[in-house]
Amino acid sequence: MIRRAIPNMLTIFRIVATPIIIWFLLGFGNFYIHLTAFILFLLASLSDLFDGIIARRLEVVSEFGQFMDPLADKILVNGTFITLNILEIVPVWITGVVVFRDAAVTLLRWGMLNQGHSMETSRVAKWKTTFQYISMYVGLVIILMGQWQQLESLVQWLEEWSVVIGIFTLTGIITAYTGFHYFWVNRKPLKELLSQ
Repeated sequence: MIRRAIPNMLTIFRIVATPIIIWFLLGFGNFYIHLTAFILFLLASLSDLFDGIIARRLEVVSEFGQFMDPLADKILVNGTFITLNILEIVPVWITGVVVFRDAAVTLLRWGMLNQGHSMETSRVAKWKTTFQYISMYVGLVIILMGQWQQLESLVQWLEEWSVVIGIFTLTGIITAYTGFHYFWVNRKPLKELLSQ
């Protein structure tokens, strides 16, 4: 019975961990608390990877999991990006793209499900997820490095050399593209939905 609940427990862990990560990053300037936030984020992101795999291998895919898993992903990703924006790590336009894209795709998915349509997923969405997590890891590492005086010059060099902004910009572009792609591949059922 417990084995069957593992995927959903991982999904719920992602939702519960997000506000703790945000609180630790915004409410404290302590290196060790920020390190704890990083470790929590690492565990939450790994739970995103493994909950679906475990559910399929144990053959315990549920309606709850299918609904909550993408929602938990969006809560973690959007919450972290907004926090990194508040901390002036990630540019506001990239955070806006991430939040707007997820909101638009979620509304599309819910609207189609309510009308009995299945939503065709985007194959390039995995690239979006990969780059978003890379960006979030980079942002969190910058926060940690910025608290070590010995590494401040390295952070400045990375920013001046545009390595960091290049990763963030690529993430924003791929995120926007996957949003358009979702609407394009689902244009026929979307047209039927809007005509009702």
